[in-house]
Formats: sequence, structure tokens, C-alpha cells
Amino acid sequence: MLSQREQPWQPGPNDLPFTTHLINPHGDRHLGFNDAEGRFYRLWQHRRPEPLHTGDAILLRPSDVDQIIKFSMLWVKNHPAHPRSDALLDELATGAKAVVLHFAQAAQAPVQR
Repeated sequence: MLSQREQPWQPGPNDLPFTTHLINPHGDRHLGFNDAEGRFYRLWQHRRPEPLHTGDAILLRPSDVDQIIKFSMLWVKNHPAHPRSDALLDELATGAKAVVLHFAQAAQAPVQR
């Protein structure tokens, strides 16, 4: 799913189903955050939004990890008793760990010339 090719597109106002979005200027890998559910969605041009594990949202958009953390933490803060709160925090921690480990391993790999 994360490596799937897509045609670049820029969503218009009618293409944005949620109130919070991370729109990639390159025209791919767009994300939406559903505040009612506390869940990230991958936005596609010709398909319905696809629910994502928060860790997959981080892997899809590592340059926006700060925004993904903020959206998640604010949602948990505002919905402490919601059954999704613990799962969202667990997904966030798992995703952040995966990204850190990936880049740490890449930094230690020898450069091939």
C-alpha cells in the first residue's frame, strides 16, 4: 500500500472529507484526519478514503511526523475516555519507533559507491 504508485492530483474543497488534512505539494500521499473517529485516512483521487494505522501514516509522510504527533496527541487530550485513545497512542508510538529505527539503521549503513 505505501509503495503503490498514484497519479499526482491536488484535491479541491469538495475532495476533502475531513476538517484536518495534510496535502502533499507533490500531489500524492495526501492524508486526512477524522476527528470524530480519531483516525488517519489516506486520500485518493478516484477511491474512497482508506483508513490507516497511525504508524502507516507516519511512514507515508515522515516529513509531517510532527503534525501527525500533534493531531494525535490533541485528539487524545480532548477524548481521554474514548476507547480509541489508547489505540491511537499505541499506533503513534509504534510508528515513531519504526521511523527512528529505519533512519538510525540507514545512517549506520556503509555508503556504496
